[in-house]
Amino acid sequence: MTQEKIVSFVSIASHSEQTLAIPTGLVIAGPSIASHGPFFERLGRKIKDGTNSAYFVLTSGDSPNLKTLLKNLIKKATSRVGDDDDDDLGRPTTLSKNGPKLLDFDLGHLQEWQSRNQVDSIVVTIQDSEAFDSSTLIEMVDLF
Repeated sequence: MTQEKIVSFVSIASHSEQTLAIPTGLVIAGPSIASHGPFFERLGRKIKDGTNSAYFVLTSGDSPNLKTLLKNLIKKATSRVGDDDDDDLGRPTTLSKNGPKLLDFDLGHLQEWQSRNQVDSIVVTIQDSEAFDSSTLIEMVDLF
């Protein structure tokens, strides 16, 4: 029931007009940490099957600070099968023959990936939000 409501929210949010804010929801998975992994896996499958969205899970261990969080999110997205255009990630240079080059933590990589893969929306879930550094979580929300 809860997962269907989340999928419905993602579906509606991905087809709504673009605004200055991103559609955001907070779902607390409950006190049983052992059930969080399977819950987020099932949720990801339902979102992928029910919408034209990409789904990524971040954990506090993956994200000790904002820069690392962004690098890991971009790496998860661009390392999907069929995406071998981003083998230059990790080499922070500023110029190339085609103009400015993005740093490996620049959300422009994710935007390009979304455009290339024709995905309506990108869903980022935080598996253990209670363990996240609060300032990193705040910076992430502000940046997104």
